Amino acid sequence: MNGFEVPIEKIQVSLFLLTRCSGIFIFTPFLGSVSAPIPVRIILSFSLSYLLTLATPLISLPANLSLALLLLGLAEELVIGMVIGFAAYIIFAGLQYSGQLMGFQIGLSFVNAVDPATSNRSTTLALFQNYLGLMLFLGFNGHHWFIEAIARSVVLVPPFGVHLNGQFMIKIAELIGKVFVIGFQVAAPVVAVILLTDLGLGMIGRTAPQIHILVIGFPLKVLVGLSSLGLVLYFLPTVIHSYSLGLYREVYQLIQLMGR
Repeated sequence: MNGFEVPIEKIQVSLFLLTRCSGIFIFTPFLGSVSAPIPVRIILSFSLSYLLTLATPLISLPANLSLALLLLGLAEELVIGMVIGFAAYIIFAGLQYSGQLMGFQIGLSFVNAVDPATSNRSTTLALFQNYLGLMLFLGFNGHHWFIEAIARSVVLVPPFGVHLNGQFMIKIAELIGKVFVIGFQVAAPVVAVILLTDLGLGMIGRTAPQIHILVIGFPLKVLVGLSSLGLVLYFLPTVIHSYSLGLYREVYQLIQLMGR
C-alpha cells in the first residue's frame, strides 16, 4: 500500500478543476435545472474534471496554500464555470422570451404552466420554444462546444489567474442584452403578422360596425399566429445554430478577458 501515493499537488489541482466544472452546471440548460437529478450532476462534474486532469498539462499552484487562499481560488474557479454556463443559457433565455412575446400577441398568455426547469409560471408557448431550442442545441452537439471552452479556459485562465476588469463586465452586459435581441428577432415575424391582423380587424370594425370583432378576432388571431409560427419553425434550426456559433465566440472572448 505504500506504493500507492497521490501527491497533494495533484489533489489540489483536481479540486480546482472539479470546482470549475461544477460551476457550469449552475446555469447550463437542462443539466443546471432542478429537473436534472443532483447525483447525475455530481457524477458529470467528477467525470469531466477527471478527464481534464488527464488531458491538461500539470498546473502549478502556489506553495503552502493557506485556507483563505484556497477558498479564494475555489471561488474564482466557480466563477469561471458559472460564466461559461451562463453564456450557454443566453440562447434559451432569449427563446423563452420570444415565446412570451408571441404568446402574448397571439392570446395564449391567458393560460400559464409551471416550468419544471425553473419552477416558475410561464406561457405554454415559452416552454415550447425553450425545449425545442434545447433539443436542437443538443442535436448539433452544441454542448460539446462548451466542454471545449472549459478545456481551453484551463490553459488561458489557470488557477488564481482570474482578472475581472471593466472590459469583462461590459462583455457580460452585452451578453445579457442578447437575451432581448434573440427574443425580438425570433418573435418579430409572428408579432408583425399579428399586428397586421389587428390592423385589418380594426379597419373592418370601422367600416362594418355590425360585425362583432371581438367574437371573430380572437380565434382569427390564434389561427394566423399559429400558422405563421409554423413557418418560422422551419428556419429555427438554422437560427439557433447561428446564435450558438456566435455565443461560442463570445465565450472564448470572455475567457480571454478573464485571463488578462
